Parts: sequence; structure tokens; C-alpha cells
Amino acid sequence: MAKTLDISLFKKGKNYISLGKLNPDIVSFLTEKAPHLSDALSADTNILFWKDRIKHTELHKNDFISDKEFYHCIEQIPSIIANPDYLSVHPKDNSVLFIKDFSSHVSVAIRISASGSLSYRTMYPIMDAQLANYISKGRAWPWKKKS
Repeated sequence: MAKTLDISLFKKGKNYISLGKLNPDIVSFLTEKAPHLSDALSADTNILFWKDRIKHTELHKNDFISDKEFYHCIEQIPSIIANPDYLSVHPKDNSVLFIKDFSSHVSVAIRISASGSLSYRTMYPIMDAQLANYISKGRAWPWKKKS
């Protein structure tokens, strides 16, 4: 998986950027927690970041403590996916959330299509209470990378 995301590549004519593939340990963990994902979620599938998602993600810019933090988190999207602190499954729309602790908890949402393709949806900060709610409802779990 790429270390950082370079969104300037979109200015050079790219329509999408591959964020890499999911760690097989994360796939196993998620399918154990959410068995309904087992047919669609695969470590062999590239996660695509489409150009049009930049504009959508910028809608959350003011939710971050600063512009600098927002752009730092965008650059870190591949790292957040590769090494999250928490994993969550959205109960309705087959999205997986990769949550990382920075100055706040930052959530990166990846959509799983019916065909099994993976695409970046959005990124936004979440509050401690929101994360605690996800955990208490059994929708989010701490992730410890296996050595």
C-alpha cells in the first residue's frame, strides 16, 4: 500500500488513484465480525480513489481543527487504511470505516460494491462519544496489527 496519497496526480489527468489493497488480516478480522461481507470483501482488490471524491471530502474540511490537519489526513489515507486504530462496518451501506487517532479520531470510509470493488468514499473526524457509541453497539472494534 502507498505510504501517502498525492492528490496532485489528478491535475496531471488521472481520473483515479489506487490506494493499494487491504491487508489480508484486516479482511479476515472484518469478515469474522461481519460475515455478510465475506462474499464481497477481498484482499486481492485495489481500493480506488476517484477524482470526484476530492470535492466531496472537502465538504468536511471545516470539521478538522485546521486546514493543515485536513490535508495531512488526506495524505495519510493509505496509511490509515493500512494501519487503523479501529475498524467499523456501517450497518446499512456495506462501507468499512478505518479509524485512526490523530488530534481527533479520523474516519476513512471505503465502499464495497455488490461486485466486490472497493472505492474510497469520504474522510471526516469523529468525536470520542461517536466512536464509543460504535463500539458499544458492536459496530467498531479496536485493531491491533498482527506481527
